[in-house]
Amino acid sequence: MSPALGEHANDLFVPRFYKDGCCLSLVAVDSALDVPLIGHLCTVSRDIHQPLNGLNHGPSAAFDVPSAELSRRSPLKQSLTWIELDPTSFPRVTIGSFPDNVLLDIFDFCQMPLYDSPRWWHPLVHVCRRWRYIVFQSPLRLHLRLQWNANTPVKETLDVWPRVVPIVIKESRLQLPLRGANIIAALEHHDRVSEIHLTITSTLLKRLNKAMKKPYPVLTHLRLRSSMSAPVLRDTFLGGSAPRLEDLNLVGIPFPALPKFLPACHDLGFIYLTNIPNTGYISPEAMATALSALTKLKFVHIGFESPASSRPDPANRPPSSLTRVVLPALTHFKFEGACEYFERLVARIDTPIITSLETWFFNQRYFDIPHFLQFISRTQIPGSVEQAKLYFEDKSVLIHFCHRNWIGFRFGLYIGISRPELDWNVACAAQICGKMSPFLSNVERLLINVYGFGNILLSNWRDYVDNPRWLEIFHAFPALQHMQIPPILGEIIASALLELTGESVMDALPMLRHLYLSSPSESTQQAIEPFISSRQRSNLPVTVHLTRMH
Repeated sequence: MSPALGEHANDLFVPRFYKDGCCLSLVAVDSALDVPLIGHLCTVSRDIHQPLNGLNHGPSAAFDVPSAELSRRSPLKQSLTWIELDPTSFPRVTIGSFPDNVLLDIFDFCQMPLYDSPRWWHPLVHVCRRWRYIVFQSPLRLHLRLQWNANTPVKETLDVWPRVVPIVIKESRLQLPLRGANIIAALEHHDRVSEIHLTITSTLLKRLNKAMKKPYPVLTHLRLRSSMSAPVLRDTFLGGSAPRLEDLNLVGIPFPALPKFLPACHDLGFIYLTNIPNTGYISPEAMATALSALTKLKFVHIGFESPASSRPDPANRPPSSLTRVVLPALTHFKFEGACEYFERLVARIDTPIITSLETWFFNQRYFDIPHFLQFISRTQIPGSVEQAKLYFEDKSVLIHFCHRNWIGFRFGLYIGISRPELDWNVACAAQICGKMSPFLSNVERLLINVYGFGNILLSNWRDYVDNPRWLEIFHAFPALQHMQIPPILGEIIASALLELTGESVMDALPMLRHLYLSSPSESTQQAIEPFISSRQRSNLPVTVHLTRMH
């Protein structure tokens, strides 16, 4: 009989001890062959001390493990102890002396460094029948799963493992229709599939519509991606039910029946709906209603493929008096699409604990965002904004309003405009800063940066950008004390600052005290000198730092 399937767990247990982290490393050694069958198993369980108490070991020292690291694990792991042992004086102990719950704790911590490996548990079930039994008795805690792809012979391997082991279907290279046969065969086991990660063709998506008409009761992760024109997912997809779904990620996949599907997904915490095509349009009113049922939702990303796919029909504008829904757990919200869609969506939702809000509007010259501003005022963001970052990139303008925490400047509000032309990117930034000015009264730091413009020269900026737009930006920051200017814009911004003379000095940047110029040219330094002298005469001195702002 194979040692791996022996009736008795007589394998000898030889401890190994390491100082790299809070772990006690164990190696199971076959008593007959005297060779390791298992790699090191990590544990910090208190219960592991029970069988060791009577053994001759060296001194021990208290060692606390962060509670966050153990929060999802066994309640037994609280105040833990690191035990240092002398292997030469340690007697050989049979594995049978460890109770099942201790072995389960060991197995649980064994998966920590190997959590992303779907086969990490295979060696455990080949040690002995007892270990096999313990592992298969706790498939959820040990995160057991069988990972199949397009090359997995489903019919030949299905009966090898117990039904308690969930199936993970993962494939990112489905270029040929024939490769989808094993995927479809695996999906037919709807009561065992826990995760689906597929990059698919339109042909395979049509087959999914036919194959996935039954409910998937244990499905927790659904991620479908298509880079081509994809057919619409029907309302019969997943039988209209995936009650344990936690993560929904659809890229380029039209699913107009989503509002009917979401309310039954009570455990859903993450929603990624990106590159939504015209055929997948969902009205902002229907989207808000569907999200209202998801009380555990933490992260939402809604992104449309084009302006046309995200622009609501003005004729279908709902009444002005609306009841807002609350998303109590939402902390991160990202949107990419038309400003009009976002306006109608945030008019219907409240997110009391949100910490990060990122919006990307498709290129449009004018923004009317009263509901957006009201939405922001109902969050924790306004009073905490202390720093602003203004990025001019090759195809976009981004403004990041953030606050300080113990790590540094983090979180906050991102507002971006994608695909703007050079002749109005500063105008877009001025418009956003002007509308956001009620929330910028505490901002003390402004960083201006330019990225990805290739061969765009300073002369191009002079041709397209006028000083009044820069002054509109500066007027939005009355408490600004520190400002960083990129070298390419040094002379242009210096020219705008020169217009701040007389009474206008007090209207814009009255609190400015530090100006940062990283590696400025001689012409930039000469251009900024008149502004510094003017501030000195007005008794509002500004110190120039030839370095980046920290």
